Amino acid sequence: MTAAIVIKHLMTFRLGRSGVIELVGLVLFGLFLATIAPFGTAAAPGAFRHLYWQLAVIGGGLIAASIEPIFARRFTGNPLLFVLAQLAAMTPAIAVWVSLLPVFIFGEPVSTGRILQLLPDVLSINIAVLVLTWLARKALNPSKALRTAPEVFAPLAIRRKLPPRLARARLIAVEAEDHYLCIRTEAGSALVAMRLGDALDALSPLDGFRTHRSWWVARTAVQAVRWKGGRGTLALSDGSSAPVSRTYAAGLKDTDWAATVAQLDPSVSDHLQ
Repeated sequence: MTAAIVIKHLMTFRLGRSGVIELVGLVLFGLFLATIAPFGTAAAPGAFRHLYWQLAVIGGGLIAASIEPIFARRFTGNPLLFVLAQLAAMTPAIAVWVSLLPVFIFGEPVSTGRILQLLPDVLSINIAVLVLTWLARKALNPSKALRTAPEVFAPLAIRRKLPPRLARARLIAVEAEDHYLCIRTEAGSALVAMRLGDALDALSPLDGFRTHRSWWVARTAVQAVRWKGGRGTLALSDGSSAPVSRTYAAGLKDTDWAATVAQLDPSVSDHLQ
C-alpha cells in the first residue's frame, strides 16, 4: 500500500464527527500539557509524564467523539444545550479513564475517590478541548457551505408541468393530493396531474428525502424538526410543515441531514426535541 493511499484512508477516517485533524490536535494538546505539567504531574519523570498526558487526552478524545453524535442529533440548532449535555456525559466517563492511568503507568493503588477529585480538572480540560475543536472545525470548514449549497430545482418531468415562474424557483417539497401533486417552490405552489411514484423517480437524483407516503422534501428547505412519539414535523422554508411518519423517521434520523442543514443555514434556532 503506497503512502498516498495510506494518507487518503487516514484523511477519510471518522469516529463520530471527528477525524484525523482532531486526533492530531489532541496529540499536540497532550504535548502541551506534558510540557507545562499541570495538576500535580510536574514531579513525574518526563517519559512517564508524556505517556500519561497522551493517553489521557487521546483516550478522552475518543470517548468524547463516541458521545458527540448522540447529542449533536438531539440538540441540533441549540449549541448551548449541546455543549452542556456533552460535557455532562463525557466528563464522568473521562474522569474514570484518567483515574485508571496512574494505576497502569505509575503503579499507584486503585482509588475510587480519585474519580471525584479529578472531575473539576477533567471538566476544565474538556472545556478547553471543545473550544479548540470548535475553532479548528470552523477554520477548516468555513461557512462556504452556505455559499456553495446546490440549488434544488424541480426535475424536467415536473418542471415542464409548472408555469415558468415556478419552474425557475427553488424546489421546497412535493405533496400528493388525490390524483394530483402539490409542487411547493419558493415562488409559490401549483397542482399538477402526476403520480407520486413517477415524481419520486424523477426526484431521486436530487438532495432530498421522502418523509411520508405523500411527501418528498428538499434537504435545503428544512429549517427545523420536532419529534414526538416516533413521528416528526419538519418546518420548511416557505412557512409550511411536512409530516415525518414512523415509516421514514428512523431512516431520516440515521442520516446526517441535521448537520448539513445547520451548516447551510446558521440562523436555524430550533432544535430536536
